[in-house]
Amino acid sequence: MNKLKEIIYNEKTILIFILINVSIIYLHTFNSLTPYYNLFDYLDVAFTFFFSIEIFIKVQDQKAKHKLRHFLKDNWNKIDFFSILLSMPSIGILFIHDLEIFAGFTALRSLRVFKFLRIIEFIPNGKRITRQMFKAFRSISFIIFAFMIYSTIISLISVSLFKTAAPSYFQNAFDAFFTIFKIFSGDGFSDVVGEIELHHSGGFIYFTKFYFVFIVFTGSILGLSLINSIFIDQMSQVEDQIEDSEKDILKILKSELEMLKKQNQELIHEIKKMQDKEN
Repeated sequence: MNKLKEIIYNEKTILIFILINVSIIYLHTFNSLTPYYNLFDYLDVAFTFFFSIEIFIKVQDQKAKHKLRHFLKDNWNKIDFFSILLSMPSIGILFIHDLEIFAGFTALRSLRVFKFLRIIEFIPNGKRITRQMFKAFRSISFIIFAFMIYSTIISLISVSLFKTAAPSYFQNAFDAFFTIFKIFSGDGFSDVVGEIELHHSGGFIYFTKFYFVFIVFTGSILGLSLINSIFIDQMSQVEDQIEDSEKDILKILKSELEMLKKQNQELIHEIKKMQDKEN
């Protein structure tokens, strides 16, 4: 049991296991390796069992009354716990050889890739970067919500204007939303206008071009650019925080060196005094 705990609490070992597991899942996608699919499945299940045991032991080692609740207080423990929980359907391969009897079971097994999320823990400053990412998402959440509302309004207006002129793009509100989002990202602008030109001409085409230019300007330049700028600004603070922490460490080291220097000087002074007395 102690040896198992040594393996479980060894971060390098866990990282190697995660990378091997992800490599197995990666190889499972190649048709040329079909003869080895069963081996890949069983190896993946073995890793899932191992990671499940790892989580179980770590939960049991919690020094609290409600062990699981205390374990899940840490966000990284949540990632570990839920990534393994989502990969549990892959264990079904041990008991069910004909996976097609369960609709969607194969799709559920694909959730095992969430185990790869755990590798973030081992990236240098990975935890700090992800914390800043979530903070950035919180900062832009209102802007994203407003952007979605704006996109929905534009989509509904576009259905009314272009449903007959470009039915493949504006057949309903959902298709229109997808089309508008593509236009916001700068993709498909000319294709949409080209289809409308096949059904209309004259002043309506000029209005259409002005309409989509307005959409691109407001959605892409003002909307997406604003979201990107805020997000990048938040993420750039990670480097500043790292630099500040390094400066603090340097200050502490300098102060400790100064103290050691003073202590050495005092010792040298005392030694000289003792030598003078002996002489």
